[in-house]
Amino acid sequence: MTRPQQQPRLSLDVIVEVAARLIAEEGYDALNMRRLAKECGVGVMTLYGYVRTKDDLLQALANRLFHLVDLPDDENLPWDEHIARVLRSVRAVFLEHPELLPITAMHRLDGTGAYRGAESLFRALEQAGLSGVQVVHAFDAMVAFTLGFVQREVGTDRATPSPMPGLSALNRDAYPRVIELAGHMIARDTAAAFEAGLQMLIAGIAAAGNP
Repeated sequence: MTRPQQQPRLSLDVIVEVAARLIAEEGYDALNMRRLAKECGVGVMTLYGYVRTKDDLLQALANRLFHLVDLPDDENLPWDEHIARVLRSVRAVFLEHPELLPITAMHRLDGTGAYRGAESLFRALEQAGLSGVQVVHAFDAMVAFTLGFVQREVGTDRATPSPMPGLSALNRDAYPRVIELAGHMIARDTAAAFEAGLQMLIAGIAAAGNP
């Protein structure tokens, strides 16, 4: 006689794993504490013994995923290559775990996963010649670029086979540059586009650090 499959013993790690699966399979809006409790095979009140609120749950999920970001430990690595490696790794984690995108966009993250990345980038930005509020502004720009780029990248992958159908209806006299560059916009290599934008961002940081 086959024994019924047992649910894994409940823990915060198990709850976070189930939450990640729900978001990945059904979208961010599908996650709520009642649905999560059902998927875990427990009552809602049992969940509150592990996480007080949905926001706490999302913080725990984001914290776990941001610990996957690879941070260089070579003290002799030039600051620009350090930044490039971190942001490439952040992009890779976002692409592998798109459930992290809405959490990062809509919540102020407050865990060691995010702070370890901030500490690493802050150090590189100081090596670039930035200080104080300049470091924070540059960090915000890097986060916005990487998050926004991958959001569009993931959205484009899920879009219809005929992207940007409105282009064919544009008047050439009114939109000459858009029409001229349309082929590049439609057929662009997203990895190459990310790298190009990253290098432009790094060049701006270098200019700010050496006025």
